[in-house]
Amino acid sequence: MALFIYILLLITYFLLGYFIKQGYSLKAFVLLSFALPFTNFTSDFHTKYQVSVYLLFFVGALIRFIAKGNYSNFYKRLTTTTTYAFIGISVVFLLYLPLTINHGFIDILKDLKPYLYLGLIVLFLNEYRNYVSEIIDERFILKCLQVNCIVAVLFYASMYFYDIHLLLIDDPYFKNNALRYTNLASYCIPLLFIINIIYAKKFKLEEGIYMLVPMLLTGNRTIILVCVFIAFVYYFMKWNVRSKLYALCISPFFIGGLYLILSLVNDNSSLSRFKKLFNYEYLSHAINTRLEPLLLSFKDYQFYNYFTGKGFGHTFYIPWFEYREHINNYNIYLDNLYGTLYGKFGVLFVVPILFFAVILKNYSTDREFKYLLLYFLLLGLTNSFIYQPYIAWFIFVLAISLKNTTVKS
Repeated sequence: MALFIYILLLITYFLLGYFIKQGYSLKAFVLLSFALPFTNFTSDFHTKYQVSVYLLFFVGALIRFIAKGNYSNFYKRLTTTTTYAFIGISVVFLLYLPLTINHGFIDILKDLKPYLYLGLIVLFLNEYRNYVSEIIDERFILKCLQVNCIVAVLFYASMYFYDIHLLLIDDPYFKNNALRYTNLASYCIPLLFIINIIYAKKFKLEEGIYMLVPMLLTGNRTIILVCVFIAFVYYFMKWNVRSKLYALCISPFFIGGLYLILSLVNDNSSLSRFKKLFNYEYLSHAINTRLEPLLLSFKDYQFYNYFTGKGFGHTFYIPWFEYREHINNYNIYLDNLYGTLYGKFGVLFVVPILFFAVILKNYSTDREFKYLLLYFLLLGLTNSFIYQPYIAWFIFVLAISLKNTTVKS
């Protein structure tokens, strides 16, 4: 059943991409990607072979472009910095070949996947960015947020009251942990929020609800707290000295009030994850747990690996995967981007980060870039976002959002 749905979604997204010049096709792609419940426990339905179905939209659109055979303007639109970024990461791959060949072929492909995903979205936006920005406007994005909010609430309610997620998967992880609802929209809502903050746009009530409710259902503490922190930093930099002092004085009362509210939250709720942040023992355990796989990998290091890492394809043994029968105990990344990259590239761990920063800068102005880069750098503390299947979706939504916002400004 899962394979059938996966293939059906692949075909659907591919056809939507191939007929991208039909306005309804592009809008259908964006709406589907916002609304479909692509959660962790439905991964078999949309990432069965390490390929997210939404990527087939970009593949279909590029095949349509290739069939036309008009490449002269295409090459001219590629920026020099982006071209050099891909050349640079290719050089790093060649330099690390002596270490990389010691790893499994599939693991090497998994490690190259982020750069292939980013390459795919760069090629797509190079050809279709202006067209996409003409079709997808702010009003349509708001409609997508509305649909996503409704789907998220209904799906979360079905999990909370009827355990629908346990019918889709028997992974004990989802039986033993608080309910969380995360889909593709969950990873672009923070970008929309930050962009609106940067441009000092006033949120409408319904717009705020459509963003806030799905994000609370994710229980993703890092994303929510990073968004709050960036909003605070942005306004703090604009306030006068008196306002800054006032904000600092009321902060303890705000945190105290938040603690009292969270103490009333049900332990099975996604919001209960925020309550744990006030527990020192939990925080200490969480930090040690995230670093444990990296520390374990040091046992197999030669002295030079502390400087070079172990190359593309290096995996980390995840002790807590042992009780999850259907998951490989060795994973290609950790819940920390910096530990992941250090384990693979040693002192050159900054190279993939710089590569991503170049891609990010290509679709933002100086005004947005510093805040968006800060967002991703902080996100990397608990999320290896470069390795996630939604990374191309990040850049797609970022590109069209910034285009629309910049034009209006």
